[in-house]
Amino acid sequence: MSTTITAADVKALRQRTGAGMMDCKKALQEAEGDLEKAVELLRVKLGNKVGKLADREAAEGTVQSAISEDGKTGALVEVDCNTDFVARNDDFVAFARRIAAHLAEAGGNPGPVDTEVLLKEEIAAGETLEAARADLSATTGENVVIRRAERFAVEGEGTIASYIHATGKVGVAVQVEGGTDAEARAAFAKEVALHVAATPATKYVSGEDVPADARDAELRVYTQQAEAEGKPEQIREKIAQGKLDKWLKEIALLPQEHINPDKHDGKTIDQLRKQVGDDVVIKRFVRFQVGE
Repeated sequence: MSTTITAADVKALRQRTGAGMMDCKKALQEAEGDLEKAVELLRVKLGNKVGKLADREAAEGTVQSAISEDGKTGALVEVDCNTDFVARNDDFVAFARRIAAHLAEAGGNPGPVDTEVLLKEEIAAGETLEAARADLSATTGENVVIRRAERFAVEGEGTIASYIHATGKVGVAVQVEGGTDAEARAAFAKEVALHVAATPATKYVSGEDVPADARDAELRVYTQQAEAEGKPEQIREKIAQGKLDKWLKEIALLPQEHINPDKHDGKTIDQLRKQVGDDVVIKRFVRFQVGE
């Protein structure tokens, strides 16, 4: 009489060993449900990989995106591993793209995604994302981790665009709304994504979006610096304000000159926005960089 192997049995073995789902199931069947014996069987089969995958630091990885055909939904995801060799592996990159596509197609609230909840979702009939992740981890011999993900969704006149750097180490997704020329809006969104990818200091759409407490803290620092440098009291405020304005330009998107001045005649992002339409708005953007 054959021993019944439950999903809980397979999960327990996978947690012990880091091995793939099918390897665990076969080992349990061969061991007639004996967990310890199954661990031994996997140690023989997989050698030193067993039990070590989940303990390894995932310091490399890839950022990938998916945008729906109509540009109304999209997702950006970072999946990490242990080595750059695996990060460039076609199966590993395809896995990250598969997650992004799943998020873009499945719908749901826009914003950061709870990866613990995501792992429980089915990415194919009868296969959870966690099962697919564990299988890839066992195949590559590395700790595969879904580090973070963001979902985008727009209604009405709007477009989502993304840019992934050739290395796969940096990725950006941008949501632009408004305007009547969909093609021009989409092209602008793509240019914004490209710019944000190249400017890691950019955190906000405009200076007005920077929290007041962050502004005040920076201004205090610059004022104290001017005092420490022995600047006359009557010009300290002006010096500090000048530094604050420079800082705001570094972290706020709209006043920045596009990184490709030859293509855009030195225009700022805000000027390029107005060319598409005064009512065009950069609603939000997200930039992921592996390891940050």
